[in-house]
Amino acid sequence: MPTSRLITSRRTAIALVLVAPLTLSACELDPPTTAPPGSPPPAPVPDAQVVASARKAILLMVASVEAAVTTHRRLGLELSPWLALHAAHLEALDDGAADASESNGIAAEIPAPSAAIARERLLAQEAVLAGSLADAARQAASGDLARALASMSAALRQRSIA
Repeated sequence: MPTSRLITSRRTAIALVLVAPLTLSACELDPPTTAPPGSPPPAPVPDAQVVASARKAILLMVASVEAAVTTHRRLGLELSPWLALHAAHLEALDDGAADASESNGIAAEIPAPSAAIARERLLAQEAVLAGSLADAARQAASGDLARALASMSAALRQRSIA
């Protein structure tokens, strides 16, 4: 008797890995406590620095891609999926602590004068970003965050090969 198998694409698997931690993190086991006025702010969550560092690295990459597209318009179609991927990663890492001023002060590299060289530099930067996300995954205290960061790193590596 044949059994039916569920076939999952890589994109579906990556999406599930990214969405599952977010879904679980939306549940609160304990109600939030309110601190009395004048008390010191709570200590940062151990993974807050890991998330902030990952977001900053991704925002720097987004700025570099946008600068390259502005300088070399013909790269826009090729690089738009990268921007969409980075936007999804930033959304997954949005813990509510980031504010609009987060991207202020992030300066992208000046794109190369040739589109081909700019593209190669961006691919090299994407590889560096993938490595930094993998490093962040190793530093994360939360297993869910580590899995999400590792998945982001794998997605970047897979895209740069394609």
